[in-house]
Parts: sequence; structure tokens; C-alpha cells
Amino acid sequence: MYNRTTLKEKELQLVYKEYWEKLKDELVDGRVDVSQYSKPWLVDIVPGYEENEKKVLIVGKEPNGWGIYEELLHEDKEEAITKLQQKYVDFREKERWSHTPFWKGSHAIHKALNPASSAPTFMTTNLIKMNHVKKKRPPKTVEDIICSTFPVLNHEIQMLQPDVVIFFTGPFYDARIQKTFNDAVFEPVEHFNPRQFARVSHPDLPYHTYRTYHPGFSMRERDRYFDPVVDVLKILVK
Repeated sequence: MYNRTTLKEKELQLVYKEYWEKLKDELVDGRVDVSQYSKPWLVDIVPGYEENEKKVLIVGKEPNGWGIYEELLHEDKEEAITKLQQKYVDFREKERWSHTPFWKGSHAIHKALNPASSAPTFMTTNLIKMNHVKKKRPPKTVEDIICSTFPVLNHEIQMLQPDVVIFFTGPFYDARIQKTFNDAVFEPVEHFNPRQFARVSHPDLPYHTYRTYHPGFSMRERDRYFDPVVDVLKILVK
């Protein structure tokens, strides 16, 4: 049976509760067709995460399909949040998508920074908490509603206290990162082109926060893009 037992897990649910109704109201009032958008991606603590030598949080762009938001409109808030957190834990435990670039890339970084770890005990979340059902980034107007009325990423990072945050978002999401973390600065790293790999500097982010391409792009050019990122992370994150 699924139970939240730690203080952090309960705090995560309280944050989601705080913004839940505002998100729903703004989507409905904004005449957004909620049958065309996914449920929000909510997280819960992956067993073993807090025991890692280096706690790693991977931040993706938006969910790649996560049910239909319309199904939640008349559901009890607490039940809906609990089910979504349980869905996250079940999804992580079953590892059905471990063969895909996002998860292969996440595993590679986690293993590089936690060589003694035998399990994928990193955390994942998303910069934009919902996606269009056709698995596309929401239009700007809808994206603004989602991100402004459900601003939970900052809270997730604060509660998870990762040592390393990696944005798998590529340069086209930099403006959204800067809206989420006001005045975030993208700093060059060694010999990398900043579009390929940059440190994201902001007081609310750990020092070792970096933005690189989504592995779906990187792994098509693996020798040129992804392996060098993993190699430099092993050096930077000591």
C-alpha cells in the first residue's frame, strides 16, 4: 500500500494542495480545453534517494503523456494528488521506459556521480508540469497559466535538497527557466558551447546546476554531445 511516511513527502503534498485549485480555476477561466492537456507531473521521494552520495535531480521539459487533466476536474483534491504521487512512484519502480534516451541519460549521470549505487535512485521532475496531449510543449498562453499558477518546481528543489540539478531542456527552454528562477544566469563551462552545456546560476539552485540538451538529441550524436557532458560532470561534482 502506498503511504507517505517522511516529513518531506508530506510537505510535498502540502505544496501541491496549496496551488491545486488555483491551477484548475485559471485553466477553466482561461477557456483552456482541458481535454487536450495531461495531468500534472507530481513527485514523491524515490526510496534510496536521500542515501545517495550525490543526490541528483533531473528536470525534463514537460511530461511525455501523463493521462488527461479533464479527469481530475471533479475529483477530490487530496485523492487526486495522492494518486498522482503514487503513479510517479509506480512508474519509477517498474522502469518500463528505461530504454528511452531520457532515462538512459539520467541513469548515466546518476551512475557517474554515484558509482557505488546499484539502483536508479535519482529524482526526476519537469520544468512545465503539463503537456499537450499530442506530446508537445503547450502554447505560450497555456504554458504561462500552468507555470504561474502551479509554481511548484522551486518548492520541490527546496524540499529534495539535491546536490546536483540537471535540466534536460536544451537552449530553447532557457527563457522559461529564467521566468521560473528570476534572473537566472547561464554561465559557460570549460570548452563547451553554452547552448550545449552551461551552469545555471541562481540563489535558489544548488551550485552544481547545469542545463544541457535533452538526451533524445544528445544521444543521436552521442560521442559529440552526451559522453563529454557526463565526463565533465564527474570532474566538476567532486
